[in-house]
Amino acid sequence: MTNATAQCPPVEVEKRIVIVGGGYAGTTLAVRLGRQLTRHPRSDVEVLLLETSPCQQALSELDLVAVGPERPEFCELWLPAVLKDLPVRTCFNRAESIDTARRVVCIKGGQEVTYWRLVIATGAVPSVPPVPGLAERAITMWSVEDAQELQARTRAQAKLAAAMPTRDQRREALSVTVCGGGATGVEVVGTLGQLLPKRAAFAGLDPDDLNIHLVEGRPDILYDLEPEQRAAARRRLHKLGVDVVTGSNVARVEDDCVFLEDGRQVPAATLVWCGGARADPHAAIWGFPLDNSGRICAGPDSKVEGFDDVYALGDVAALRDARTNRVLPMLAQFAITTAEHATGNLLAELDGRPTTPFVANQHGEFVSIGPSWGVGWMWRLKLYGIPAIVMKRLTYILYWWQVGGVRLAWRRGRELLAMQR
Repeated sequence: MTNATAQCPPVEVEKRIVIVGGGYAGTTLAVRLGRQLTRHPRSDVEVLLLETSPCQQALSELDLVAVGPERPEFCELWLPAVLKDLPVRTCFNRAESIDTARRVVCIKGGQEVTYWRLVIATGAVPSVPPVPGLAERAITMWSVEDAQELQARTRAQAKLAAAMPTRDQRREALSVTVCGGGATGVEVVGTLGQLLPKRAAFAGLDPDDLNIHLVEGRPDILYDLEPEQRAAARRRLHKLGVDVVTGSNVARVEDDCVFLEDGRQVPAATLVWCGGARADPHAAIWGFPLDNSGRICAGPDSKVEGFDDVYALGDVAALRDARTNRVLPMLAQFAITTAEHATGNLLAELDGRPTTPFVANQHGEFVSIGPSWGVGWMWRLKLYGIPAIVMKRLTYILYWWQVGGVRLAWRRGRELLAMQR
């Protein structure tokens, strides 16, 4: 059964599968391997999940914690609870280095763990460019702690605004700017637009004093969607009182203002940066081949190029779509599906069978614009409004069911239903 410890288990087995990273890819792989070993026990095989935190976080739902009434646990998936009935060992520590010649992972504290197969699934981190003043003043949106900081900052600004004698001063104090017009930025600013007016009214402030902006350097937002869906998203944001500013990158940030390269200025007493992500930088020091973006180069079967005993999955991997030869985007659904496929490949290797190539198949994509409205597509069907937001929420219920079973999916499903009322 699961052994959660800060130190890795000393037990020696013939075939240890070490999974480095407990995000969508790593957790999916650990759960699926654990279930297979439960059905077909093997004394010569061990699965070890090496992750720095015992709590996985649902990044796409962070806006509900940052602005809404949802408690932090809503976005958290506790790995010890998910893995407690599976033959998967956990080690909540950091991989410091990897010796591929000796097949050894060196963890923080000096301990070494040998592996038969190694899976790198360490995900991504926020990409913050070296824009003057940006890193010092902006909140990224990458963890529950980030979401809580945003909520605390907007509340603090509301208190300041309540003491301001003029409307211009109140609007300056209540200015919120989100930089980044991708899915994360749009979801955060949409939830701000829908829920902050209610919070302002509750505090006795005039909701019209809110000053909410979305800044995107490209000419439009949500480039992963079709133009008509982008237009619908912009209309929804306008209805929520969000001013969408496009066509110029951030040049610098000073005090409570964002200066754009074309000379425009955007007020930002509260600033959120959602301008993209990059692969976990540890990949660059572990000696694996990288592409130009810093992602680990992986072959068709998800094995790292030049390494027959190492896999790379999820956002950290530069895995190409066999049909287009394009690197798969950093999406949770690809992290999950590549992990599902890697499960089959690892089981095949255990039985002495060859691995098979991964075939990418994107089933759809949905973006929430406020807690109760969305836009997106599935297969060839385009959805707007309530149907889209229902499908977005259902994708998370499906993930919770896949890794946590019926009880977790039922509990989280009830929470989502209550939130939509």
